Amino acid sequence: MTRASPARRITLMSSSWTDEVKAALAPKGRTLVITLGSILRADDGVGPYVCARVNFSRPGLRLIDAGTTPENIAQTAIDWKPEKIILVDAAHFEGRAGEVRVIPLEDINQATVISTHSFPLSVTFSIVKEDTGAELVVVGVQAESLDYKEGLSPEVEETASNLAAYFNMIDQAGERGEQ
Repeated sequence: MTRASPARRITLMSSSWTDEVKAALAPKGRTLVITLGSILRADDGVGPYVCARVNFSRPGLRLIDAGTTPENIAQTAIDWKPEKIILVDAAHFEGRAGEVRVIPLEDINQATVISTHSFPLSVTFSIVKEDTGAELVVVGVQAESLDYKEGLSPEVEETASNLAAYFNMIDQAGERGEQ
């Protein structure tokens, strides 16, 4: 079996991502990736799935799984003083299951993003953004199901695996000075 190099795989799998999504996922200085969601609600577990498969080793990259209570990690995010914050969460924007889109922070509490969180995301992350001055992007993955069950749908799992591979690739590329 022939295997493509990791960079080649990343290029191929991200070809369906829009330029807006690619720009949103690109690190900038100290970059904090925050994943959100519940593993007990099917595709809402996309964030924890990504988090469990990413291992940053560079000091300028950090990953936090906020689960369903992102307000509990707000101070940690502020104290780290990132230049960019990337939120990864399940969303509902009437796209195809597994589709990735950038969602404006101001739209996060409307019907656009699925909320299984205990406190409004826009409030929590508006405070984080204001206190850090960081660029903040919300990357939503279209959920197929939010049923009370464990495991992602195949389409969302593929996207989550691609996101995890991408984040691991940028970590390795940065270590080699390729970023």
